Amino acid sequence: MRQLISSLTGIGILWAIGLLIFVAKLPPTNNMAPNQADGIVVYTGGGGARIVAAMDIFEKGNGKRLLISGVHPNTSRARLSEFWTGDPDRFDCCVDLGREAMSTKGNASELKNWASTHAFTQIVLVTSEYHMPRAILETSSKMPEAKITPYAVSSGYLDSDGKPTSLKSGLRLAGEYSKYLLAHFKGFIDSIGA
Repeated sequence: MRQLISSLTGIGILWAIGLLIFVAKLPPTNNMAPNQADGIVVYTGGGGARIVAAMDIFEKGNGKRLLISGVHPNTSRARLSEFWTGDPDRFDCCVDLGREAMSTKGNASELKNWASTHAFTQIVLVTSEYHMPRAILETSSKMPEAKITPYAVSSGYLDSDGKPTSLKSGLRLAGEYSKYLLAHFKGFIDSIGA
């Protein structure tokens, strides 16, 4: 019993150290347009901040098309157009809505199909900074041949010193770190089975 408690304590300490490293290495949020790419994708979630950021860089001429991945079935195209401040014709012609994805892995699959349809190999990926590591991991695993450029959006979970803004924010970051570890583990298992 003592050995089990010691093992669990050790695992807990390693997990906590890993969490601190994970948070410290989160990408800085972007305030400059990324380099030109074939397409832009935004993985939805966290309110409308991610969508607004993706639309902003797309509106400025970056990318040929924009994919909003993981759109809720009840969210209309007209509702999303309310976030758009540019030329309506560009929104009508070149903003695609993906409604199949229910998870980050689903986002990556949706992106892969969309990019393949349009022969895109250079993608700007927009999501929150805390979600970016797992988003890149899942996307790179589905699209190893593509060049994925991260564009991180502030989630509001971190203050200017990179520390959680509240207990709730800290718990959200801890949950995301656990999902990131699980995605790594699943990727490792899949590579063994391949």
